[in-house]
Order: sequence, then structure tokens, then C-alpha cells
Amino acid sequence: MGKLKVVVPAIKHADGTISKAPNAKYSHDEIVKKTGKKGEHGFILSDGTFAARERAAKVAKAVGEVKSPGKKLHSHELRDSLGVKKEKI
Repeated sequence: MGKLKVVVPAIKHADGTISKAPNAKYSHDEIVKKTGKKGEHGFILSDGTFAARERAAKVAKAVGEVKSPGKKLHSHELRDSLGVKKEKI
């Protein structure tokens, strides 16, 4: 497997389940609207694991996926780096 990358926004709910966006065009807010459940904002990585925003920012920066993320990666930064526009679920 190649270098680890950030794939899509996701939310980890209090019960441990994870809801992920169908692709990188979607925001965390759209996931909450669709599921009706809030939780920890993060991302799904290329190995299928959930990463909180802090770890996702480190992964994205390490592979040059996002030029200069802050301490926490946001869905708009991923969209911007991929050149895609936000889409609603």
C-alpha cells in the first residue's frame, strides 16, 4: 500500500459508529444533516481508519495533500486541495 492519504470527511458518533461522506465534496455538516447525529469530526484515511482532525492534518501535510493545514484539518481544505466544489447530500 502507498502512502497514507485523507479520503473523505467522517463523523465518529458517541456509540462508536462512523458515518462517512460518499466523497470529498461533502462537509461534516452535511453528514450531520443526513444522519441526524453529531459526533467527533474527522476523516477516513486510505487504509479505511478514522482519524480525528488533528491526525488527519498531519497525514495530509506529510504527503503534500493539503499545502498548509492548521492543527486541525477541515473539509473545505480537502475540497480546495482537490479542486472540487462543495456538494449537498
